[in-house]
Amino acid sequence: MPPPLQPPARALRNILKRPSYPYESDGIATMHFSPFLQDRDFLARYSTVATTWPTDIRWRLWILTRSAARCAALDGAFAEFGVYRGGCAYMVLSETPPHTGRSFYLFDTFEGIPDSNLTNAEIQAGFAGRLADTSLNEVRSRLDPWRERLRIVVGDVFKTLPEIDTGPIAFAHIDLNAAAPTELVLRYTWDRLVASGIVVFDDYGFGGYEDQRLLIDRFFDARNDAVIALPTGQALAIRA
Repeated sequence: MPPPLQPPARALRNILKRPSYPYESDGIATMHFSPFLQDRDFLARYSTVATTWPTDIRWRLWILTRSAARCAALDGAFAEFGVYRGGCAYMVLSETPPHTGRSFYLFDTFEGIPDSNLTNAEIQAGFAGRLADTSLNEVRSRLDPWRERLRIVVGDVFKTLPEIDTGPIAFAHIDLNAAAPTELVLRYTWDRLVASGIVVFDDYGFGGYEDQRLLIDRFFDARNDAVIALPTGQALAIRA
């Protein structure tokens, strides 16, 4: 037997008791200090690219940009694997000081997730073709202020990565969604990551991405360096 319906007055009181969170989006509701809410420069930059995502991801972007800023003094390239519409790259570039001679490598098909090298679970979940609502021209236009620093690599990383040598890497953002390309890129990146360099995984803790998380965990199980899961769904790995 279903539970009796609450009287309207009681139901309304329960709704009104629900906390009002300063930040509530992207799978997070928190009353704790959210520093970006008081950072006018960050909020202004975010407002220019907010429409590139379907939801408010400011906590993820704060983690991403603070990590990149932490690596700004290190020698080595920056790299992003999985660029989508260029919003994350825009935030990193606009939130970090320029470094003489530093390149920012951007790897993407700019046509969505390839249908090859997917696990059975990823195929069943419809990963193939996701995130296709972008284009190389859109990303170039959005990142035009930093065009001299960009090294855009177009295509499936299984085909393009063997042909590219980024040299030492100071910071990397891995947002490929699928397990096999993430593992490929992680091995490539970790071999080149300088001491104190940081890798940020975008969707490590998200539901539906368990195959990817399993491969990342296996990679770090054999190493002294640990992967740190975050409540944003991201994870960090810092090179000792």
